Order: sequence, then C-alpha cells, then structure tokens
Amino acid sequence: MTPFPRVDAEYVVVDNVFGRIDGVLRRRPGRTAPTVVVQTHPRLPSDGNLTAWPNLDLPLHGIDTFAFNNRYSNSAAGTEVITAWENFGLDMAAAVAEMRRRGYRHVILYGHSAGGPLVAFYQNVAENGNGVFRDGRALCGFRGYLDRNGRALGLPPADAIVTHNGTTGTGYSFLVRLDGSIVDEARALRDPQLDPFEPANGYDPATGAAHYEATFLRRYYAAQCRRMNRLVAVAQDRLARNRAGRGEFVDDGFIVIPGIRAEPASVDLGLAAATSAEWPLHPGGASTMVRSRRRLVPNYARRNRSLRDGGTVHTLSGFLSYRAVLADPEVHDPDATTPELGGVDLSSSNATTAGNIAGVTVPLLVTASTADTQVHLPHAELAWNAAVRAADRTLAFVDGAEHDMTPIDERYGDTRAIHLAIVRDWLADRFPTGA
Repeated sequence: MTPFPRVDAEYVVVDNVFGRIDGVLRRRPGRTAPTVVVQTHPRLPSDGNLTAWPNLDLPLHGIDTFAFNNRYSNSAAGTEVITAWENFGLDMAAAVAEMRRRGYRHVILYGHSAGGPLVAFYQNVAENGNGVFRDGRALCGFRGYLDRNGRALGLPPADAIVTHNGTTGTGYSFLVRLDGSIVDEARALRDPQLDPFEPANGYDPATGAAHYEATFLRRYYAAQCRRMNRLVAVAQDRLARNRAGRGEFVDDGFIVIPGIRAEPASVDLGLAAATSAEWPLHPGGASTMVRSRRRLVPNYARRNRSLRDGGTVHTLSGFLSYRAVLADPEVHDPDATTPELGGVDLSSSNATTAGNIAGVTVPLLVTASTADTQVHLPHAELAWNAAVRAADRTLAFVDGAEHDMTPIDERYGDTRAIHLAIVRDWLADRFPTGA
C-alpha cells in the first residue's frame, strides 16, 4: 500500500520593509517547489487564514502554499471596525517579498471571496505604482505607498492571479446588499413601498421566497444607490467636523449601519439565474450557458433586521476606505457583466474588482460556483470582462458548488477536487512544476 504523501507546515514570521505578518508555508517534505500560491482573506480571523481550504491540497500536487494573517486578523476590535483597505497592500507585499527571498520563481496570488478584489488591487498597484490612486481621488483620499524618506514604495508583483468566487469588491458588494428601504439611519425606519420583505412588493414570508417585478427592482436599486451616497456624505461630513475639532473625537469617529442583508437575488432565484454568454462548465469543461443552482438564503428577512447579521459598525475612515462606493441611481445594475453597465463609480474606491483588474496584465484565472449564494454568476463575468489588459485570461465554473466550493448535494461529486484540478492544471500549463 502506497502511503499518502505528507505535507510539512512551517510557521513563518515575516518582518521586512513592507510590514510584519505571520503565516504557514506548506510543502512536500524535503523539497521546495518552483511555484508558491500566496493566499489570504481580508476578514478571516487568524485561525481561518492559516487553516482554511485549499491550503492542505495544492502541495500534494507540486505547488507550495503560503497562507498568512493580515494586520487585522488578531484584532480584538474586529476587521469591520478598524479596517483601512489600503493597509492590506503592504501585508500582501510582505508575503510576496518573503516568497521571492526564499527563491520561488513563480508567485501566484489566490483570492477567495473578498480575497478576489484584494489580489486584483495588489497586482494593479504592483504593476502600475501609485498612479493607481489618482492623487487621492478615491473617497478615502489615499495617495500611495511611500518609504520612510517619502519616496514611492514599489510593491513586488506576482506572476499570476487566481480568484475563486471573488466578490465585486468590499464596497461594491456592500452596495448590492444594502437595504434600500431605510430612510432614517438612527431608527432604521423603512419605506414600506421599497421594503423587499413586504408581501405587497413580491415577498412571501411563508416560504422566504420572492418574485419582484422589474418596476420595483428599478426603484429599489436606485434607492440602494441613494442610501449609499447618503452614508458616504454623512461619513465625510462627520469626519471633517471631528478633525476640525467640532465633533465627539478629534481624529475619527464611528458609523453604525443597519440593514445590510437585503439583496433581492438572495430571495428571488429568478434573478442572476444564468450567464450572458457560454463558458466552460466543470466537470467536463464544455462551453455552455451556465445556469444558477443556488438556493434561497434562509431566514434572510430576519437576518436583515438583526444586530448580529444585519448591522455593522465602522470607523468613519474605515467605512470610506473599506465599505463605501459611489453609484448612479439612474444606471446601477447589480448584475451587470461589464463595468460600463454597472453604474458604479470605480474611481471612488480602491477596493473594486473591476476597477483594479482592468490594470492587471499577468495571467488571470477566474473560477466561480453555480450554487454560490453570495457571489452570483454575472459577478464572475464582470471580473473577466473588466480584465482588458490581461492577454491570458480564463473563466471557468464548477457546477453545484457553494461559496466555499462544497457541493449542494452528492449528485455533483467532489466539487472541491474539481476546482483544485482546474487551478492545478491551469498553473501547470503556465508554470510547470519541474521548471
């Protein structure tokens, strides 16, 4: 009987010019592969980042992995409260620089969920420098990375990026989940004519399912934009007053946002139900119009009104950096498959996938799941269509897989293994493990 191959896990503390992080490097005993996949996630706690799938699988196939914690992973306050999106760039740079120092010829960035916009952001800055920030044009005002002497700090680029059920961006995805019916933030008062959980608007409380008319959806999407734009204006005004010494704090403040679980597609399965074009569908890989197999999100209406799942707290500066984006109420379409049709001002945030992936030139693999309730089929198409400078780009779907790539039922087989085979084969074609 052939013994199952073992994977060594080395705990690594990285401390270089970009920052101090910790992570776990996994590889086959006695060998270092030429390729390493660097993986992290903005919001996972330290145990999630260091142990989350697929860290244990790729090294068995000749590809090492390095999963690391960002500076917020061990924060008692939590990522939502203190996060500045741009800080993730330095944490990622520390990891990439360490992998280069260790002699890896090929460094691949892998982003799952909110890690998708993160790796796109990082590679865009690494390839194009501080000009990406457009002299602080984004809502947070960030102007770029500088060294201790005030000179531009270049970030080491990776050789390819892989996104797996990547979101549209932390602000973009926040917009599409925002309860557009809320008209009073302090009391979470809702306009019944805009409430997606009112039976008169197409929701069935007995089943938790909905069927929304196009006229309601148009009004609702516009209301989501108007609410987001109001939140941005409030955060900017309060932050300016605080910093001018006219608020409750002298440097920052807090913003409490109720109603953040109100995406119509989570309860109306007729929305985002198929791709707009034919794409490879696995297993098999034949090109076809891909159909959604996602299920209703349970207890969604109750979650939207709860404190635990339906509310969030941010610092004002953290909100403007991490969760804010401007959008046009007359244009916004949450299921747009091209940036032009989405109605989102991509220059208002440094954290949109479409805005950043447009600047990436290295090989790109976008993978997505047909049963994902968090990231829908059009979102994967949006990322692929936005990557206009990537000459080598691939989009592939895994049938019957959920957000974490587990199957919705046994009919779809081992969907995690199917996904890993896609990634492994794609990398092997471009970065042979024996090279």
